[in-house]
Amino acid sequence: MILKELYELTENMLAAAGVEDHRFDTDCLFEDILDADKVTLLLHGDREVPEPDADKLMSAAEKRCSGIPLQYILGKWEFYGRTFFVGDGVLIPRPDTEILVERVIEHFTNAGIYSPEICDLCSGSGCIAVTLKKELPKAAVHAVELSSDAMPYLIKNIRHNEADVKIIKGDVTDGRLIENFLDPDDVGEYRKIDAVVSNPPYLTDKEMTELSREVKREPEIALRGGADGLRFYRVISALWKEILKDGGLIAFETGYEQGEAVRDILQKSGYRHIAIFKDHAGNDRVVTGINSVG
Repeated sequence: MILKELYELTENMLAAAGVEDHRFDTDCLFEDILDADKVTLLLHGDREVPEPDADKLMSAAEKRCSGIPLQYILGKWEFYGRTFFVGDGVLIPRPDTEILVERVIEHFTNAGIYSPEICDLCSGSGCIAVTLKKELPKAAVHAVELSSDAMPYLIKNIRHNEADVKIIKGDVTDGRLIENFLDPDDVGEYRKIDAVVSNPPYLTDKEMTELSREVKREPEIALRGGADGLRFYRVISALWKEILKDGGLIAFETGYEQGEAVRDILQKSGYRHIAIFKDHAGNDRVVTGINSVG
């Protein structure tokens, strides 16, 4: 089969299966598997595709038609200009999360703090932790993750991107986890850090029943945020405040209808200068606050 016929066949398969962005997905599969972009199709569309390559492409297309996310089929995805490996058991990096990263970088840049200590909670693929380390090279960054399924991707992405990120395995809602920050020079006291950052699970129980077939393939542990989707915001804002400096930053990604609710949680937990930032669609997406000890 020639290249342009294979492209048409693949696109039609994906469209018939109800894949919303079927042309984009077809382009991604062709570039990844056949190293054929749109220019190649235009100039060499009559090129014969070797049967093993065509079979590999068709196998990938069939997986996509069955609802397996494109990112899992490719095994990697781009975030903030860097490659992150993904697959079963790890949340797929999304563009909205880049807004969270941008706000954190902007905070420290504007404050003239060049070597902050940052904790990324519910780190998953490590896209937040790795990006913060690469963009703030003097920062000390910790990635906290519970899932044994996500952990191999977190480790691989840290190594692939050559980021000096420290991993802490554990449940961010478990108070014992902050014992990792006990001050060796002051018995019983915690070492204070500059920022707590998190894209926690935030879907409500109702939203969990309405997921697309693709999102249903992603790990429930990274999606379900309790009955109202706010469980992790309540726990993190209270528990991790213990190790946050006076004037330290807390920054969350939120669901598009959760901005005001998370603002309220931070206010009740004693944070000040709370701000809500919108995504490119104009929806609430990131909430930040400044810790106030006094």
